[in-house]
Amino acid sequence: MHISSKECLAEALQKLGIANLRPQQEAPMEAILNNEDVIVLMPTSGGKSLLYQLPAVVEHGSLTLVISPLKALQLDQVDALRSKGIRAAVLNSDLSAAEHRDVLEDMTEHGGLLYLAPEQLRSPAVAEALQSCPILTRIAVDEAHILPQAKDDFRKAYGKVGSFIHSLPHRPQVIALTATATRNDVSLIRKSLGIPNAERFRTPLRRDNLHLCIKNIDNSKIRKGKRKPSTENVLFQSVERELSKWDEDGAVIIYCPTVKLVKRLCKWLKARDYPVGKYHGKMKHAKRKAAQQAFMRGKKPIMVATNAFGLGIDKPDVRLVIHAGLPLSMDGYVQEIGRAGRDGKKSRCVLFFTKADFERNKRILSHSGGNKAIRRKLKRLHALHDLVDSKKCLWRVIEKYFGEKPQKKCEKCCRCRQKSV
Repeated sequence: MHISSKECLAEALQKLGIANLRPQQEAPMEAILNNEDVIVLMPTSGGKSLLYQLPAVVEHGSLTLVISPLKALQLDQVDALRSKGIRAAVLNSDLSAAEHRDVLEDMTEHGGLLYLAPEQLRSPAVAEALQSCPILTRIAVDEAHILPQAKDDFRKAYGKVGSFIHSLPHRPQVIALTATATRNDVSLIRKSLGIPNAERFRTPLRRDNLHLCIKNIDNSKIRKGKRKPSTENVLFQSVERELSKWDEDGAVIIYCPTVKLVKRLCKWLKARDYPVGKYHGKMKHAKRKAAQQAFMRGKKPIMVATNAFGLGIDKPDVRLVIHAGLPLSMDGYVQEIGRAGRDGKKSRCVLFFTKADFERNKRILSHSGGNKAIRRKLKRLHALHDLVDSKKCLWRVIEKYFGEKPQKKCEKCCRCRQKSV
């Protein structure tokens, strides 16, 4: 479907509560409205969701399928769309059989935005309903960086999305969206979804309002003769020093590599009267939801969490992101720092690590799939090792890894500032 009416676009934008497209949205939006397949690489907060929501609002009566990995993200977007009078629904395992059937029937008959996890496509009832749906015009695959990992042991249902698209009698438009993907990842996304001719749109990863800092906190540096504190003690004290610089404006996310560390750091900060909550995958759904709401409403503006927290969290005023330990990959690190400063204001991202973190991560990754999968994951970990080890501008190292032409030095990260002193 080709859309050229500026009046229709203006009305749809108004309905979504948006004045104008952002500069980085214009080119991919034009291609999408011309019914072209696209791959969009846009940093967190760049406005990826509008790229499939706006055409769906313009094309009244069509069905847009949004494949997304997280229930919380799906529910947040659907609630926001419905509040604006836009047809949207979630299809998930929380629904009763009757509710599931009613949602599927309503959306395939009348259209709108239907959100679901890729696992839903395994259901014969879902697959058959979508295969026989004449108004299915678009499939948006969010968090498309998962696709290259899907052959391994992570969200294998993502790897079946391409064959589902191929099974449809009328081929819909396909949009793949992610904040982080290397050149090799983009090739694998094209292959997985069967979109070899999809145009790639990349928004530069660098965000000048994010000031990056990486600190090695190995306690081996403490002078001889002095009693060495535990590594955990050094880490917790380092975190508190960063929090002491936070002026309680906006929010803080502290990422920990393990559930155990989340619990211990949260307890430690609570004992020092910090307004802190915790979030990890082993918590019950109700407790996770309550913790997230307390964070979003500013009741507990410091969240200590594993990487289970943050995907799709639309909180613009996160002023500080701390990594209390090394993430498992460069990709994960960049995704997580991207949650800072979504409103464009100055924000700080601090990574604390020890040499032992690399050995721990290698052990974890060496038990995470077949040999090919392990090699891929170790490559992403080694890229992060190169980042923390580098004396160069951190943003330039990140840009090079993701296949971007490095820009000039940021002059604001810890490496740039060291050289300017």
